[in-house]
Amino acid sequence: MADSIKPQQISGIQDVKVPEKLSNNLPTLYCFETCPFCFKVKALLGSRGIEYSKIEVDPMSHKELKWSDWTKVPVYIDIDGTQVNDSNFILHYIDENGDSEFSRQGLDSEQDKWMDFSNLILGKSIVAVIYSSYFTSLKALDYVTKVDKFSFTSRLVNKWLGAFIMRMVGRSRAKMFDAKPRENLLFQLDHMSTGFEGDFFGGNRPNGADFANYGILRSMQGLHGFDILKNHNLVHPWYIRMQKLSGI
Repeated sequence: MADSIKPQQISGIQDVKVPEKLSNNLPTLYCFETCPFCFKVKALLGSRGIEYSKIEVDPMSHKELKWSDWTKVPVYIDIDGTQVNDSNFILHYIDENGDSEFSRQGLDSEQDKWMDFSNLILGKSIVAVIYSSYFTSLKALDYVTKVDKFSFTSRLVNKWLGAFIMRMVGRSRAKMFDAKPRENLLFQLDHMSTGFEGDFFGGNRPNGADFANYGILRSMQGLHGFDILKNHNLVHPWYIRMQKLSGI
């Protein structure tokens, strides 16, 4: 008899539903507390008033996602058990199955461009700043010491070893750009602001690009480099508008 082969999971909506992975019988987000890609989803859910559960994933072991071949966060499980992987795909899924206020992928080239920018450029730019030293990396990972479900050993490993690993990641991301991390982030914010069509990327109302880029920047709040955003005369007012809209 042939061995049973589990289908490999990829970005987007998965074929197999997993209602048993819901928490409290609510839509459930598997996430890291400070993950920029998770903040995208939190922002959209908040703006739509969707009640949901969060499952904090151990940053080192990812043991909370061992049931899935896709172990990166965020993972979203809808109330019917539909599993959606990858932040931008989750944004489209939630919007399409709710108020449907922005275009699907492939129908709005400007929205697609700036949603891609959030992953390919902005996300990497903030990592280079936040994790620019071991000290700033420790501060970014301090949240794990407050996650009650993690064991004491897990908290220590996630904070101290995690900070070392993320410092290395920050260094590798910095090498992707010609300018130094802080200068590069300012340049990218200047570039990003050219995509605003009024108050938002979407004009009078946010579209997918607003939630995608806001989520990335929201993860910086309270961490090293956030002053760059606060001092930007175009991006910061947009950020405040998005914060009020999303409630996070």
